[in-house]
Amino acid sequence: MKDVSKRFCKTAAAFLLSAVACLLAANDARACTAVYVGKDVSADGTTILAKSNDNQCVWPNYIDVVKRVQKKKGRKMPVDAGRTVFAEIPETTYKYVSTPWMDSTTAMNSLPHDAAICANEMGVVMLMSITSLSNDDALAADPLVKNGLTECAAVDLVVCQSASAREAVKVLCSIIDKYGSAEINIALIADQNEAWYVDMYTGRQYAAVKLPADKVCVFGNEFALEYLSDYEEAIVSADLQSLPERKGFASYGKAGELNLFKTYSGLSTFEVYSHMRTWIGHQILSPSVYGADYDKDALYPLCFSPDKKVGAQDVMEILRNRYEGTKYSPDETGRDDMRVIGTDMVMSVHVAQVFHDVPADMSCVVWECPGPALYGVFVPISNASLRAGAAYARNQAASEAGIFDTDNYPYFRIKELCTLSVEQDSWKAYGQPVRAYWHEAEAGMTSAMTAVVKNAGAMKDKKAAKRYISDYCAAMQDKAFYDAGKLLNQVRWNKSKNSNTLKNARDPVTREIIENLNPIEPIKVELDSSFYKEVPQAPAGGIPLAALLLLFVALDVFATAWFLSRRAKKDGK
Repeated sequence: MKDVSKRFCKTAAAFLLSAVACLLAANDARACTAVYVGKDVSADGTTILAKSNDNQCVWPNYIDVVKRVQKKKGRKMPVDAGRTVFAEIPETTYKYVSTPWMDSTTAMNSLPHDAAICANEMGVVMLMSITSLSNDDALAADPLVKNGLTECAAVDLVVCQSASAREAVKVLCSIIDKYGSAEINIALIADQNEAWYVDMYTGRQYAAVKLPADKVCVFGNEFALEYLSDYEEAIVSADLQSLPERKGFASYGKAGELNLFKTYSGLSTFEVYSHMRTWIGHQILSPSVYGADYDKDALYPLCFSPDKKVGAQDVMEILRNRYEGTKYSPDETGRDDMRVIGTDMVMSVHVAQVFHDVPADMSCVVWECPGPALYGVFVPISNASLRAGAAYARNQAASEAGIFDTDNYPYFRIKELCTLSVEQDSWKAYGQPVRAYWHEAEAGMTSAMTAVVKNAGAMKDKKAAKRYISDYCAAMQDKAFYDAGKLLNQVRWNKSKNSNTLKNARDPVTREIIENLNPIEPIKVELDSSFYKEVPQAPAGGIPLAALLLLFVALDVFATAWFLSRRAKKDGK
């Protein structure tokens, strides 16, 4: 009976966690932020796509390299979150890198693994799950489909079978045509030739437009696409314009053209929760046009011109933004009613770069931050990568659901770093030094990665080139995991040392309590970020970069063990 009771309790607990997780997912679905940077306005000529993946939960993810499958008939992949509808996929599917939830997460939330972002060997990268809002008239005319396409199943279903961004858009739209959509979503898709933005308004109505290379986009969970005529090309559902005309909810604008935003969404659907994140993105990238104050009644355009060229690290900082320097900053003002971009609610964050001067099968670099980017770090994985680093590739088993394991998984280290550093009394002392160190690391990596991609692109031996990229990305991941452990230990130590429910200081002479609060000194990070700047030579003998890193870590472990043994002997005496 005792064993049966234990099994029952464990099953009940898992069921309760799953139910709570689903409720949280429903409540926090509109909490993501996306960025696009066209190649003509990016600092290094790459196309950039990015997105935060938000939910108030502990749902870890990892990096997966999915192999190419050749001529295998009869395979299917899920379309809906409940895994009740499956779509057939081609006999041959492409190799791709992705960032899915771990098995422990899917055991907890009972959802498909949600690849979030995928980049395949053909140079196609896609991200989705920017949930938005459509108006009641549109949804009444074309309701969502209960078992239709959902964000947690869509991305790898599309990318595994698409040889170009345009094909990926058509595959996505054809899935909606056949199965319908269960959610209101936005997707971004790109390759070396073009980038696309896709609005999914209702059960079967959508509009995809080719994005201009000389513009940028930043948006929270809201639509902003107005006129198809503003874009070079578009792919739309068959009834996109005729449905609202027949049902009487069409809204027209310039030259009598259907205004998609007013027709399918509208200002009434805006939430401050999301709209302010759209504003701050415009304000950061184009301060000359978009004022320092938020306008709740403004329709910020989908595409706009930045004041200056935008780099990958600029995008990373947007995805950490907490309205710094404004009256809305929770850190600087103490406000607790602001839903900023860089929040501790983030599950994972993804930035993708598409390089245009190298072969397609090594053109995409996904910068992945498992856990909140606020006090976390972005590490690279290339669409050419044959593997991920040991820690980042580790998938926590379903049987370990609910185990918060900072020893083995990057997600948990970064999540706890943020949890310990984000509070009002901690962000200056712990958060800012941690963030400054990661900024140095990312500056080194983004610069070095560009050189690595170009070196690999120039190599004649393509297998060696892919090993070269794989080793570099894995080395950066291993180093970041090691550094995250060191930083977490330092924050834990100092947080515990400074723990005191009595916040007020004492008079140094009388020892009486005074009004001033106890000051907490910022930690001093003494890690070396120079490793991230180094560009390994293309293979020509010598020790690979990954091997050097493993040697570095092994020496550190040995030194720590030696120190502890010496201290134990001393204590024994």
